[in-house]
Order: sequence, then C-alpha cells, then structure tokens
Amino acid sequence: MEMNIVIGLIAFVFMLGVIVLIHEFGHYIAAKKFGVYVREFSLGMGPALWQKQGKETVFSIRAIPFGGYCMMAGEADNVEDEEDQEDWQHDVPEDRRLNHKKTWQQIVVMAAGVCMNFLLAAVLYIAIALCQGYVVVSEPVISEVIADSPAETAGLQPGDRITKLEADGDVQTIETQSDVTTFVNLHPGEEVQVTVDRSGQDQILSLTPELDEESNVYLIGFRSSAKAVPIPWYQSIGEGLKTMWNNTTLIFRSFGMLLSGKGFENLSGPIGILDVTTQTASMGLLPYLSLFALISLNIGIFNLIPIPAMDGGRILILGLERVFRRKINPKIVENVIAASFLLLIGLFLYASFNDIMRLIG
Repeated sequence: MEMNIVIGLIAFVFMLGVIVLIHEFGHYIAAKKFGVYVREFSLGMGPALWQKQGKETVFSIRAIPFGGYCMMAGEADNVEDEEDQEDWQHDVPEDRRLNHKKTWQQIVVMAAGVCMNFLLAAVLYIAIALCQGYVVVSEPVISEVIADSPAETAGLQPGDRITKLEADGDVQTIETQSDVTTFVNLHPGEEVQVTVDRSGQDQILSLTPELDEESNVYLIGFRSSAKAVPIPWYQSIGEGLKTMWNNTTLIFRSFGMLLSGKGFENLSGPIGILDVTTQTASMGLLPYLSLFALISLNIGIFNLIPIPAMDGGRILILGLERVFRRKINPKIVENVIAASFLLLIGLFLYASFNDIMRLIG
C-alpha cells in the first residue's frame, strides 16, 4: 500500500509537471516567434531550486511542483519579485513587449499554451490506440440484470437496448455502453428516465442510479457484452482523435452543468487527482496515459474559461479592446484579475474539501 502511494505521488508530480511544462512551452515558443522578451521560464512555483541563464531567458525549476510560468515583458500580471517588478522591464524596448504587439499576435501567444495541451492529449490518445491495436465495441444491450439493483427494481430485462436517457431536462441519445455510464455520472443521485427498445417497442422506465463505493462510480446495475475489434495501425489516428473529441464534449457538458449550478459535489482537486492517479498507475501504463491525456485536456479547456486570471480571459480582454478600439483601464483589469484569482482559490478549496470528505467517507 505504501509503495503504491509513493508510485502514485511520483506519477502525479510527473504528470502535472509535463502538462504544465508543455503548456508554458507553448507560450514561450509563440512569444519568441514574435520577438517578445521572455525574462524567465519556470517549472514550478516558489523558491528556485535550479536556474540556468540562457541567451536572454532564465530557465528555472522551483520548489512547489504545481504550476509554472513564462514571464514575458508587457504581460498584465507577471509573476515576479516586487522589488524588481518595474526595473527589469524598463530596459526592454517597446517593440519587444507583449502589449505592444499586434492584437492577433498577443492572442496567439495567449492561446499557444492551450493548443499545446490539446496537442499533447491528441498524441497520447493516438499512441494509446496504436499500442492497443483494437477498439472495444460495447452496445447498450442488456445481457444480465444484477440482482437487487436499480435496473432490476425498474424492470429492465436481458435483451433490452437502451436508446435514450433523460434526467432533469437533459436528454441524450445512447449509442454505446460508455454513453450510459457517462450520463448517469453527470447526474449523480438523480432519477433517470430510461427508454429501451424491447422487441421493437419503446418502453420508458424510471430508476435512480446507485453509487458503487469501490469504484466511486454511479451504476444502474446491468452488464452488457463487449468485443474487441482489431484495427490496422493507420486507423489509430482516427480512433485516438475520436476518443479525444468524445472526452472534450464530455468536459464541456460538465462545465455547462456547473454553470447551471449542478455537479459541484463532483468537483475534484489535487487530492482527488492524486488518489485517481495512484489507482490508475497501479493498473498499468495505458490507463495511466489515458488519465494523462484527460488531465491535459481538462487543463487546456479550463484555461479557455473567459475569466481574466486564465488565458481565455486575457483573450477576451484583447478581443473587447479590439472591438471597442480602446484600452481597458489597467486598474479595472488588475482588480478583475485579483477577484478571479480569489474565485479560483475558492473553487480549489471547495474541491479539496470534497476530496477529503470522499476519502474519509
């Protein structure tokens, strides 16, 4: 058990380190492409453990292995020591400052980190499909109903094909077994209307999925048959991108539910991700790489959120300034950024509280 925890911690730190490194490297290469002065490229936060002076950029590894930054001249909220906050930028020519570049160039620099996260996820999903050499086809046809489960209570029968699920106004057409699992876990503890095709006739049944304590996943309580279909190597690209697309739509649906005030109890922070990483790493390389890709995708999409503390918010500000042809008051931007950081810290603490309650529960 202790060894699993150590391996999980190493896998967790490595995963986040690579994802952050790739993200910040995206900002770095885009900034350098447009001639923006980059003072420091750091992996991690806090006190510096190691630094190397490049041609003009200092490359750092810092003590806290969460986060990182690419410190650019002319950026709205550089991460730097207050004592030299102004001095170092005074020596940087205006044409090498980010805020003096063309709007589209600034947007490219801000978006480059997210693009690198998407690229990393795509490469990992394609690699997983290539290594597997097959795809799992699992139709939502019930082969066995588990005793004393919500499925049995609702009256589901072997041979039923699930065609549609509905919960709290959210309706989804079902094509695979994974669609069923995804839907019920997007609506934890909610009553679900299940439409099944039974001998050519539609039947609508109601049930409430139950949480499986061991897997921490909500289940209806049935099994379906699945088969592995071999694929040639060149189809791995399409299958990998298909998996990425499915997970991307799932993440956006989850964000949509959060915006509507649902699903906050499912938020997970670093503690929860560490726990999942520990479990996944013990299952083998491919499950770990799948989680790796999913976290990279999540971080990329999360950075697109249009609040000023995130890349998406900075892009929004640039777009608004372009539309209205005037700069937004820097003080207003600074205050909104500070407020959005407080919001993110609040979400972080809430998610961490959820993680702790799940672990001790």
